[in-house]
Amino acid sequence: MPPKTQLDVQLSKKLSWLLRHGAKSEGIPIRTDGFVGVTDLQEHPRYKSFTLEKLQEIASADSKHRYTLRWNPEFRDHEIRANQGHSLAVVESEAGGLERINHMEQIPLAVHGTYYRHWEAIRTQGLGKMKRNHVHFASSEKTNCVLSGFRSDCQILIYLNVEKVLADGIPIYRSSNNVLLCPGSNGFIPKSYFLKVVDKQTGQALTY
Repeated sequence: MPPKTQLDVQLSKKLSWLLRHGAKSEGIPIRTDGFVGVTDLQEHPRYKSFTLEKLQEIASADSKHRYTLRWNPEFRDHEIRANQGHSLAVVESEAGGLERINHMEQIPLAVHGTYYRHWEAIRTQGLGKMKRNHVHFASSEKTNCVLSGFRSDCQILIYLNVEKVLADGIPIYRSSNNVLLCPGSNGFIPKSYFLKVVDKQTGQALTY
């Protein structure tokens, strides 16, 4: 696969922002399952560059499988969505099609990557979903590879006590690209739901 050009990177970032955060403010219809019609995109003067061919190229080249592009026979149009990461309130189910986790055996590991600059706030308040609809967790701790859920350069790994979260009725979902999503309680996951916290580089446990 040829290397991405700077234009490709810019278009991918523009598409990610639009599908996760900006569709409503841009006046582009977005359904509650997160899908946006390709025709609606192309009719907008700022998004004419998102042809079906370009969207297919972006979706297929994305190593983290951030997008779902499909043909919708009901609307007779191709449509695209971001698989997770939404802040739009209209997207009720984080891009739809989520798998609800009911037993800890379904996800033996849920880990959130963060940075030391955020650690003091997390120790005080817990993990916040910030402007998104959920806190994101990866289902693997192999941070030296392309992994959906957190950035590879994160400094701290926070492991979720999945059993306790589920026992207390807090939902956990899995997206179609295997990111684990938890809305927390009032937007936060208190540190009482942490299983352990470690420094990624040294493996040393951090107190909280």
